[in-house]
Amino acid sequence: MSSQKWRIGLTLVLTIVACFAFWHTFRFWTMSGAEKAAMQENKPGEYLALQQKAIRLGLDLQGGIHVVLRVKMEQLNPEERKEAVDRAMSIIRNRIDGLGVAEPIILRQGEDRIVIDLPGYTDANRAEELIGQTAILEFKLLENFDNAMLVMNRLDSAIHAHELAKAGQTPSPTPATKAPEVPKTESADKTDTSKLSDDPLAKLMGDTAGKAPADSDTASTEDLSADEKPLTDRLDPILGRNGVNWPGWSVNKKEKQTIEKWLAIPEIQRLIPPDLQLCWSTRSSLRQAVEIYELYVLKRRVEMKGNALESISLNRSSYGEFAVDFQLSGNNATRFAQLTGANIDRPLAIVLDDRVESAAFINSKIRNRGQITMGSGAQIEDARNLEIVLKAGSLPAPVEIIEKNVVGATLGADSINKGLISSIVGLLAVLLYIGIYYRLSGLIADIGLLFNMFFLLAILAGLGATLTMPGIAGIILTIGISVDSNILIFERIREEMRTGKTVRAAIDAGYSRAFTAILDSHVTTLITAGALFIFGSGPIRGFAITLFWGVSLSLYTAYVITKVIFDIRKGYKALSI
Repeated sequence: MSSQKWRIGLTLVLTIVACFAFWHTFRFWTMSGAEKAAMQENKPGEYLALQQKAIRLGLDLQGGIHVVLRVKMEQLNPEERKEAVDRAMSIIRNRIDGLGVAEPIILRQGEDRIVIDLPGYTDANRAEELIGQTAILEFKLLENFDNAMLVMNRLDSAIHAHELAKAGQTPSPTPATKAPEVPKTESADKTDTSKLSDDPLAKLMGDTAGKAPADSDTASTEDLSADEKPLTDRLDPILGRNGVNWPGWSVNKKEKQTIEKWLAIPEIQRLIPPDLQLCWSTRSSLRQAVEIYELYVLKRRVEMKGNALESISLNRSSYGEFAVDFQLSGNNATRFAQLTGANIDRPLAIVLDDRVESAAFINSKIRNRGQITMGSGAQIEDARNLEIVLKAGSLPAPVEIIEKNVVGATLGADSINKGLISSIVGLLAVLLYIGIYYRLSGLIADIGLLFNMFFLLAILAGLGATLTMPGIAGIILTIGISVDSNILIFERIREEMRTGKTVRAAIDAGYSRAFTAILDSHVTTLITAGALFIFGSGPIRGFAITLFWGVSLSLYTAYVITKVIFDIRKGYKALSI
């Protein structure tokens, strides 16, 4: 009688605890889509807390992004390669944590690859930009305007000669000599692009009238060899203060591709002095209803690196633009004060991965606090991304994305439905078969199986586990293992009753003699589940977790829950089994 009391008391306590652990999951997954949307809008903090306490779904069930990165080890020396991948994984994990993705999977694959799964996150472009960004932040000064123009004029001459050579012509001996006109025999209704600059409508439309809209490469629609200043004619100055110009220009988005092709030519690149570099802005912006990029001539010397920044936080500038605030301390604050104090009224470029985030003028000496403004074209996501990468730090080496897959939510919902249907069908089939074959004893086994499933889901919810398709497979396998334990006990009891033993003696002998076989099978399965968890990764671990706890609970339900009911039946004269 005392043994029954502790079994009943322990089961009652575990049931109450399981109800508390499973409550948040039950509440979250029984809410309608409208209820979730309303709660997310009115009580976002409560919604997030409820979502985190409920059983989460993996990438294969709720959709998301799967990315494989390769760390470019060839750009590191042998000593740096040892910990490069581990450092990159740590930094990427910190960046992903800033996105708020629940249970991301970040694993090392081979010598130089990193596998990343972001369940429930569907913004592939933002994830790619954030994960693959090296995020080397540097502060650099701009070159003075006169020196920059000397460089740009040399580039103009070289680009003009390059275009003449492409057209099969030779450079003109004097500026007055014009390149021969292109014969107009191909089409009688083509627009004369040389007159676009005098057309008010063309100016209003951003010099796009008469050009082929489907082709953004201007080289295919213009005779570039006729322009003696092909580069500077495409630049509009934007930086100046107190009557002093600085080498910052706006470029029509349609011209950017052409300029990039010119600047990528080795002969053109060699004309850029080694202490200077040409950098584009990080993103485009609108200027007079035209989408433009900005081009700057910077000194290559790095005045300060981004790893000196502290207390990084999202904010807005005095002009209402998105910005990131930072602080400096110690020697870094002293260096920054010296830098800004010596360059008042000069623009300081903030460069992220060789792209200019901003090039703001220094108004006064900055000692220990500063701000990175994002510009008029930036969105809140851009500022948030910058905040995340600055907090997480830069990657030890550049990475490249070699595989990217987006799993849609529809596919995930289909997987959930199929997994749910297979689980229910399997459970009902087992319950029905056991109930018919072992009669009343089979119904007792069914009760133990239901307790097993309930406790398993409660444990998964309490552990904050992520449920995947392999995890569902582990649950289905647990159903079979749980029933198998009861079958061994029932068959032992049947054998004992055939020898003429009483019901009490048969039940005691059946449980006693089946214990060794059940324990051996469960222990070997637990060892396998432990090995899968230790050496496996991602979904394999999900399978191992459900298998481990399912098998453990199977042993408990067989020798605690169903044993209580069979102890009550010991006083029966006949046993339905």
